[in-house]
Amino acid sequence: MSLQHLTNTEISLRLAQAIHAWRVSPEGAGISQVDLAKKSGIGLTPLKRFEKTGAITLRNLVALLRALDLLDGLETLIPEPGAPGPLALLEAERKKRQRVRAPRTTAKHASAGEDAPGG
Repeated sequence: MSLQHLTNTEISLRLAQAIHAWRVSPEGAGISQVDLAKKSGIGLTPLKRFEKTGAITLRNLVALLRALDLLDGLETLIPEPGAPGPLALLEAERKKRQRVRAPRTTAKHASAGEDAPGG
């Protein structure tokens, strides 16, 4: 999904909502705001503000991602110069998954006796 049509504020809010959903989910971190604030070392007020508005400093965002064990995702955020971008990787994956069709057989002709020896 492209985020190009969204404002910076809307993107920040989506990120905050995603982190909030991960924080509260039993399949995610499953921890409270208080526990995350303690684990990350950021204040409870900045955490609440972030989850409500999307406003956060980069250092606090990194601290939250580290505390939620999501820090490794940052490595794929910006590709190395010269490396294929995410769209190129997606296209390469699609090409790999495409079925290679076998050539058509002449079963129709064979059943009609056209290719049968002596026919």
